[in-house]
Amino acid sequence: GMPLGAMVARDDLMTWEIGAHGSTYGGNPLSCAAALATIDLIEDGLVENAERIGSFLLDGLREMQPRRPLIKEVRGLGMMIGIEFEDHDTMIAVEQAAFRRGLLVLGAGDDVVRMCPPLVFRRDQAETALEVFEEAVAEAGGS
Repeated sequence: GMPLGAMVARDDLMTWEIGAHGSTYGGNPLSCAAALATIDLIEDGLVENAERIGSFLLDGLREMQPRRPLIKEVRGLGMMIGIEFEDHDTMIAVEQAAFRRGLLVLGAGDDVVRMCPPLVFRRDQAETALEVFEEAVAEAGGS
């Protein structure tokens, strides 16, 4: 991350004597450029992309569930997705098999794998993630 902050207040609270307030990191050009790029991403549909790709991932995981009975439940909102398994050992096996294939997922609780891709995730990347995740579940199930 980049160091950056903002504050909003009434005008009478924001009127300071000259030199009364300063900041060592204030106006860092790299941080300001990163903030502007982030605003551009948001204005270019970042939230809508997260909703669209998150739904695609949820649908894909739910379609996978009948083929992979190790998956007990799929739940999520946007790009925060949880895939529940029967037990802790299965969750760990899936997590490790996914990692060996280059897919980073994280155990959450005792029996849930959390899939939390970045908000800029593209459809082609989501398709690959689903393929790799299904391979990992298959390996964990011995098939």
